[in-house]
Amino acid sequence: MLGAVGVSLTLTACGGGARSAEANKERANRDLLSRSLQLFKDAPSVRVSTKAAVAMGGLVEISVDREKNCSVVAQNEVFRVRIERGGRAWMTWSDAYLNAGFSKDGPELFKGLHGKWLELSQDGKIRKSMVDTCALPPVHEIADKMAAPGKGAYRDAEVTEEGERLTPLRQGDRGNSVTVFAKADGKPYVRKIVVDMPTVAPEPIEFLIPAYGEPVTVTPPRASETVRSTHLEALAEKNLATGLSRT
Repeated sequence: MLGAVGVSLTLTACGGGARSAEANKERANRDLLSRSLQLFKDAPSVRVSTKAAVAMGGLVEISVDREKNCSVVAQNEVFRVRIERGGRAWMTWSDAYLNAGFSKDGPELFKGLHGKWLELSQDGKIRKSMVDTCALPPVHEIADKMAAPGKGAYRDAEVTEEGERLTPLRQGDRGNSVTVFAKADGKPYVRKIVVDMPTVAPEPIEFLIPAYGEPVTVTPPRASETVRSTHLEALAEKNLATGLSRT
C-alpha cells in the first residue's frame, strides 16, 4: 500500500511539473507576442510593404509617422503619393503607366500629368483612399486582435530572413492562422505578419515591416511640377486609380 501511494505521488509531481513548464512556455510566448506588437504600436514611424489593390495587386511601400505624414511608392514606381500631415496630398504616375492607354482619355491624361504631380482635392476619392491606406487599418486590426487579453501564441521554429533571426509566433492552426515574425535578437520588433486564412484570401497575405523610427519628411512638389485640375482628377479616378475604394 505504501509503495502504491509513493508511485501515485511521484506521477502527480511529474504531471504537475510538465503542466507548469507548459504554462511557463505559453506565458513566455504570450509575453513575447505582446511586447512585439506593442513596439509596432508605439513606434514614431513605420515602413510597411505589402501587395495592394491600389497597385493592381503589386507591392506598395508605405512610410507613415504619428503626425500623419505619409509617403506611398508602388512597385516599379507605377505611382507615388505624398500626404502632408494628413492634409495636402499629391500623386504622380509613371510615364509607362500613363502610356498604357486608358480608353479615349489616355492622350489627355498623358499630356496633363506627364512629369507632374496632381494635387488631390480634400474630398476626392483618390485622396480618401490613400489616406486610408496610410492609416494601415488591416495591420492595426490584426495587432489589436492578436494582443487581445487571453490570446496566446505557438512558437514555431526560428527562421532567418534578410540576415535577421526571426521568431514566428502563430495564432491558429497551420493553414488557417496569423503569424507574427519577431526579431530574435535585441528588441523583438515585428518584421513580418503573415495572414494565412482561406476565408480572408485564397493566398497568404504578407505585411513586411523593415523599418521603425525613420523620418517621414513630405516635401510639397514645386509649383512648376504641380497640376490642380478637377477635370484631370476625375479622369484619374476613372482610369488610373485601379482598386480605388468607391465608397
